[in-house]
Amino acid sequence: MGLAASQARLLLLTARKSDLEYRAQQITNSEMILAMQTEQVAREYSTKISDQTLYHIDALSTDQATVQVSAQWLKDQGYKVMLLEGNDPENGFYEWSSTYTNNTEMVHKGLNGEASIPDSVYNTLSEEEKKKYDATPVEVTRTDRRSDNLTGYQILEAYNRGTLKIYTADGQDIDLNGNNSFTQSYYTDNDREAEAEYERKTASIQVKEKRLQNDLNQVETQQKACDTEIDSVKKVMEKNIERTFKVFS
Repeated sequence: MGLAASQARLLLLTARKSDLEYRAQQITNSEMILAMQTEQVAREYSTKISDQTLYHIDALSTDQATVQVSAQWLKDQGYKVMLLEGNDPENGFYEWSSTYTNNTEMVHKGLNGEASIPDSVYNTLSEEEKKKYDATPVEVTRTDRRSDNLTGYQILEAYNRGTLKIYTADGQDIDLNGNNSFTQSYYTDNDREAEAEYERKTASIQVKEKRLQNDLNQVETQQKACDTEIDSVKKVMEKNIERTFKVFS
């Protein structure tokens, strides 16, 4: 192999080695991402198997029997369950109800494709903007369902987030963490589901990790072969240079 050919071969091998190093770095980064995903899956599993639900203690029973509460159960016992709607904790709570509620309001119908707006909003518009709506408001009845029944687990979770409050019939705020009538216990209903989900996600991650490890092994093998051939080409070039100097010396 001539000197020029050896130099060209060396450049190609160097470029190939650089590509392999970049590929190895990509695989390593992917393995790091999978490691973080594994940690996240383990954290989610730990949270689900350690979550708690809310029980009410029957003070009149001789064995201090407990009942797992729900929003409907609390309402039947005379408590008020208040849920936060929106981001205003001062004025955004409404009373939970399992029944449909009808709300009526006055709205101005939009013209030329504009959506209808409440009368209170219409009154804040400029005269020019008001021309987009019918000047005469009409009464509209809106029917909505406030919420489905909430389990003790959901109640406790929302309470700890600050999006749910419980009041007695006379308006006293219930502190679930310091009230002797309520107790908290581990919620196990979702443990099997959490375990199955954990095993499924973990198995998927392990398959990806094994595939990446195989890819990395192949890259490392190719890197070693590339290094060996680079050394070989360099030796050929050194011999060519040595012979050339001998000829002209």
